[in-house]
Amino acid sequence: MSAKISVEPFGESFECADGETILDAALRNGFFLKYGCRHGGCGTCKVVMSEGDVEGEGSSFAISAGERADGVVLACSSRPATDCTIDVDSMELTEDEFRAGDQVASFEVELASLERLTHDTCALSLALQPPASIAFTDGQFVNVVVPGTDMVRSYSLANAPEDSDRIDLIVKLLPGGAFSALLESGLHVGDSLTLHGPLGELRLRLSHRKVLMVAGGSGLAPFLSMLRNLERRGRSREIDLVFGARTRADLYLVGELERLVAALPGVTFVPALSEPDDELWTGERGLVTEVIARRYTSLDGYDAYLAGPPAMIEASIPLITGLGVRPANVHFDAFVSSRR
Repeated sequence: MSAKISVEPFGESFECADGETILDAALRNGFFLKYGCRHGGCGTCKVVMSEGDVEGEGSSFAISAGERADGVVLACSSRPATDCTIDVDSMELTEDEFRAGDQVASFEVELASLERLTHDTCALSLALQPPASIAFTDGQFVNVVVPGTDMVRSYSLANAPEDSDRIDLIVKLLPGGAFSALLESGLHVGDSLTLHGPLGELRLRLSHRKVLMVAGGSGLAPFLSMLRNLERRGRSREIDLVFGARTRADLYLVGELERLVAALPGVTFVPALSEPDDELWTGERGLVTEVIARRYTSLDGYDAYLAGPPAMIEASIPLITGLGVRPANVHFDAFVSSRR
């Protein structure tokens, strides 16, 4: 049975079919709600449920316990059980944007290069087919369509926004993953892909505060984009980048990070190994949370940016807020890995 979805503050409503998510119904009816990964992980599509009830929920860290208590739900994974009223004021949409329909563009790209960075991490460079170009903010991501399916995978852009004719991605290879399998055996330079974007609200905010960046796995990508953007613009910030990996072999693009540090006064790179297997390793040891706890007695006056495995993000947030970062100054895009 369908349900009626009323949208405040715009005084609009639309029908949501049985089993359809609120986001899908909004887009189908020609309205726009901000969204990102579309599988409940990134938190971009948060809305407040003012009336009614829904089924389905996203990851436990895309919505905090406090937000859930306040009625916050994810439009991409919420299916109405009754007629509902949602408040989208926190999305900061104008009425014109809401009524304009889906704003996310589709792009055809060609695989220009594929490089194995570690045993389970790849770097992809995708060339947009001319005359197309993509305008994005450092920190945003794209949804890549898995060829031959209707599945998408979300990956942060690693290049600077000035490089608008291409898209650089860092991809974690997952055992049994649909896109991972293609990267390992079925995708070759010159092959075509379709992607949608740009998406996401993660970006380096203007601020006089110091910045702590915490990266793990493929989560280095958005921070590479931010640092490369600062370099292109001839600007710098006081930034500490803590990059956690398991062993030395799991660290990647260290030379590029050291180059960026040399080019950007005020930026510090802190690699950390949770299971160092090299007796010559003199850097930080332990999980990123252990490294942060050792290095900082206070993070008062900092902004914090997090990208990486969900468990790392979930463990880091209470630590850094406990050390003084205001919750409003903690920024992250949290992706839930999908093998489907």
